[in-house]
Amino acid sequence: MSNSPTARIFLGINAAFSILTSAVLVTIPETVNLMMFVEPEGWKPVIVRLLGVGLVIFAFDLIVMATNRFVTKSETLLIVAADAGWTAASLLTIVFLDEAFTSEGVLAVEIVATFVALLAIGQYVGAGQIVAPLSKASVRFSEGKVIASVKRHVKAPPSTVWEVMTDHPGYADVANNLSKVEILSGDGIGMMRRCFGLKGESWVETCNIFEKGHAFGFNIHTDAPDYPYPISELNGRWAIEPSDTGSAFSIEIAAKPKGGIIARKLFALVARRRFNTVLVELADAWAERMEREVLA
Repeated sequence: MSNSPTARIFLGINAAFSILTSAVLVTIPETVNLMMFVEPEGWKPVIVRLLGVGLVIFAFDLIVMATNRFVTKSETLLIVAADAGWTAASLLTIVFLDEAFTSEGVLAVEIVATFVALLAIGQYVGAGQIVAPLSKASVRFSEGKVIASVKRHVKAPPSTVWEVMTDHPGYADVANNLSKVEILSGDGIGMMRRCFGLKGESWVETCNIFEKGHAFGFNIHTDAPDYPYPISELNGRWAIEPSDTGSAFSIEIAAKPKGGIIARKLFALVARRRFNTVLVELADAWAERMEREVLA
């Protein structure tokens, strides 16, 4: 997927604007009420606070999207629709409820609506620049686990794909979260390898699936003292199959998060985009190496 800087820049600006606006609404709602409304008492202070809290949640989602290199066109267009709805609602409020607002209040609504409309336009233009990735990833939730997978077609024979995928030390060259991988012992079922993170942390992985030339899998020992992720169980499976143009390889990861229900909900909130990004980047890097090996 092309990394659309336009979409991500405008999503980031939208997040910053939402945080700034929510900070004002939550911290000084009384001042906002006095400035905005002719009659500031009654239900209006509560609405102002609730609007501020809603913008905080909206801003968090925008931050996740703006920092995602593989933000999708549909995700971006959903934000465009939300901003367009805000703009339309603001204009309708001014038209039909103008007597409830002070002149300063009307001006504030108009300024915010104009800025939000400009953000919507920028995000819409950016969404048009996003191209779907060649690597097809998906994330789902089942029985308390996150199941993430990716599939990629490459112009390389299965033998080359298998050779690259089973180059365990070379795994660190394509996985952005690893600095080194070393084989500890064995070959096939029971083989053990140690993976090192970017900060020197390490953990052991044991091969629990091995079908030579077709598939292999690892159980990741997440009980390592310095294992860096909030995951209690983690398993991965890598597979290859021939295709009309060469081969197709797939990766499936099953992860069970640590902690109670709140921790698991937060993990699920972040996991969908994070796993999607990690797997697409890994598949793209592997595909590039596989096709380069064919030409070598």
